[in-house]
Amino acid sequence: MGCRAIDLVDFVSPADRVVSNTTVNRVFVRDTAVALGARLVRGAAGFPTRVAEFDVTHGALSRLLGRSDGDVAWASVARVEFGDVFLLGQRRLLVNVGLRSDARYAHQFVELAWEAGFEEVAVVRIPGDLGIIHLDLAFNVLGEEAVLARAFLRHCPLQVCVRERPARWESFEDYFAQRGRRVVTFEPGNTHPFLSNFIHLEPRLLLASEGAAPHLRALVRGLRMEVVGVDIDALERGNGSVRCLTMPLRRAS
Repeated sequence: MGCRAIDLVDFVSPADRVVSNTTVNRVFVRDTAVALGARLVRGAAGFPTRVAEFDVTHGALSRLLGRSDGDVAWASVARVEFGDVFLLGQRRLLVNVGLRSDARYAHQFVELAWEAGFEEVAVVRIPGDLGIIHLDLAFNVLGEEAVLARAFLRHCPLQVCVRERPARWESFEDYFAQRGRRVVTFEPGNTHPFLSNFIHLEPRLLLASEGAAPHLRALVRGLRMEVVGVDIDALERGNGSVRCLTMPLRRAS
């Protein structure tokens, strides 16, 4: 498939494992950190009961990356949960500030993006009263040609930050149209609650849950993409799916 899977549990210390085994959302590692190029950025839990599992995961990542003592001080930190962050390619990022990622510190994450070599960060604000925990429950990228988005996002303007230029506002659909992507819309009530929570194994190969896969295949039929399903029904009951369960550490591009 072109990717290597690592079980992060193998790098959790025995003492931390005792703690980890009591935390409900420990499998949803996506939120805890992100690799921006060669830089690892630690997230900050936006929900108090997740603070311990974030710390445990950061220690495991440190051991995985060669820090035997589990010290995380070497990695940058942002007050973001990374279910709210997407790499759009061409040195562009999309980040949501809402229920779990703190809007007051968005500028700090933008500065980290500049330091990591990104040239553009688009910021969307999903209203908290919609109850959408993270952006990846309403959005995902469909290769270079399209993005998948809940219909309400067309009413959420993007604040576009470009290095060394003033920020500007763009409409959601125009932002992607101007960059060569069309917006494919969906509503979970007509499909599957985790339709947008998939990952790319290859540029045209998507991995989704078995429940979401048939609906996703119907939406991407014209994009020459293959969708593979995996049985994670029990884990989806915890309010997360394939993307929530994975964290890319190194990408081909």
